[in-house]
Amino acid sequence: MIFWRILDNQLYPVDDVDKLGFETSEQTFIPDEYLDKQEFMVIRTAHGIGDWGIISTMPRLLKQKYPNCKVYVPSKSLLKKLFGKSHNNVEVVFKNNPYVDRFVDSVRGDVFHDHYRIYDDNNVDTPLVEQMLKFWQFEENEYSDSQPEMYWDDKEKEFGDKIINEYTDGEFGCLLISDRFGTQRGKFDKETYDRETDKISKVLRENDLSYFYWTCKPLKETPFDFINDVLDMRHINLRIQLYIKSKAKLNTGNQCGTNHSVVRYSDVYETQRQHPLSHNFVKGEYYL
Repeated sequence: MIFWRILDNQLYPVDDVDKLGFETSEQTFIPDEYLDKQEFMVIRTAHGIGDWGIISTMPRLLKQKYPNCKVYVPSKSLLKKLFGKSHNNVEVVFKNNPYVDRFVDSVRGDVFHDHYRIYDDNNVDTPLVEQMLKFWQFEENEYSDSQPEMYWDDKEKEFGDKIINEYTDGEFGCLLISDRFGTQRGKFDKETYDRETDKISKVLRENDLSYFYWTCKPLKETPFDFINDVLDMRHINLRIQLYIKSKAKLNTGNQCGTNHSVVRYSDVYETQRQHPLSHNFVKGEYYL
């Protein structure tokens, strides 16, 4: 894999490496002169909703350690400029975040993005945001509250609550089955399909609730058509989906970024796709 450098709005390949970041024994940290400037950029070189969701607590933690700092995240325009990709996942994750000062279209100097991390080969399942913050000279007690977080405005909450109240009478769950369900390396794998079906079905049967759901194919074409389904969320705005999921008693499904993003608020039960999870590990999840 390529270790990238971002400098003055340009992306440069640095090296082809076996593992991104620096082993803990290397004692490599962010330069003091960068910290002294107190203007920080939070950026990822991956682009899925979960890729950004799992580092969503970083602005708050940066502000807690460096209270006078400014924290920026990239706009769609900057992402397009750097990576040739345009998406709104950064806005979905960081909209209304009181610890983000601005979405920016350009950035001067070096950007210490997600490749700048400190990993420990003796503790591989460490959240990515914690690995990144170690590089930012954080002590363990300063990043322990690392679960993903989101901030909804009153209008979003009102709309989400209206949907919840319309379709449920109390506790409810959410089911998410992505197109990676039952696959290995992008291809159908019967052993994986059977294992994930059994584990998710067990959670659903043990929790007799009404379920909002998002499935990559019609629910009746999945092994989970036995649930008490109340609403297909496919055509609901993603931030509203996430708000509804945050209010659920539980979320279950195969490993997926939208589930990661609500683990602070709801019990999340996911079938584990990667072994080990490594930097995709999220504190508080129940991995099946």
